Amino acid sequence: MASAIKKSVDFNTKHLKTGDPLPKWNGKLRLYNMRYCPYAQRSVLALIAKNVEYEMVNIDIVNKPEWLKSKSPLGIVPALETADGVCITESLIVSEYIDEVFSQRPLLAKDPVKRAKQKILVEMIRPMDSFLFKIYRAPDTINEDTIKDYKAVLQFIEDELKQRRTTFLDGTEPGYADYMIWPWFERVPVAIEFDSRIAIDDKKYPSLVQYIRNMQKDPVVKEYIISNEIYKKFYEGYKTGAPDHELLNK
Repeated sequence: MASAIKKSVDFNTKHLKTGDPLPKWNGKLRLYNMRYCPYAQRSVLALIAKNVEYEMVNIDIVNKPEWLKSKSPLGIVPALETADGVCITESLIVSEYIDEVFSQRPLLAKDPVKRAKQKILVEMIRPMDSFLFKIYRAPDTINEDTIKDYKAVLQFIEDELKQRRTTFLDGTEPGYADYMIWPWFERVPVAIEFDSRIAIDDKKYPSLVQYIRNMQKDPVVKEYIISNEIYKKFYEGYKTGAPDHELLNK
């Protein structure tokens, strides 16, 4: 199993866009990322949690550089380029690869049943992902089913936390399930300013609300977190079709 010691990573490098050249590859692990993307954030959290040394290349996903599809056939992030020059895409696949290759601090459980349950938890947040996407990109498509399905997600996680009686879904410290669902919960506070129906009621979901507070204190989460003010400015940019990828560089 590989092991590496992380050096300081600049998360806020310029987002490369159409016309920008492909940065020279140094032969080490490289993550093609977008700073505001919840999917890419999954892989970043996995890398931070496991203290892996890597290079980050940020991508403007609205005006993508021409060479992106040579690294990610679908032109999406995250894409992880290994030391062997092989590129891996899709956020969960990338994150699982990171966990398997780098042995320190395992995120996925060794037990097959526990590991399966971790993955089920991650799949359960799809309606939450859909609601957030619609809030920012297609608010006119939100209907009663959107809200109903979202609340079912909240109740599912609330029940899991009560049943497990642990600080995090994966135990005393965050694991795979926690880091793979966190990016969407991180975006809820700013989403409330666009649609209050996404608010999480602390009376209905007390365990979930406490869980969110616990995750906000986690060093891995804190290292990559973005303020609500910046998130709001970024997502407001979708109204004009031109989100500002460089907000953190101003």
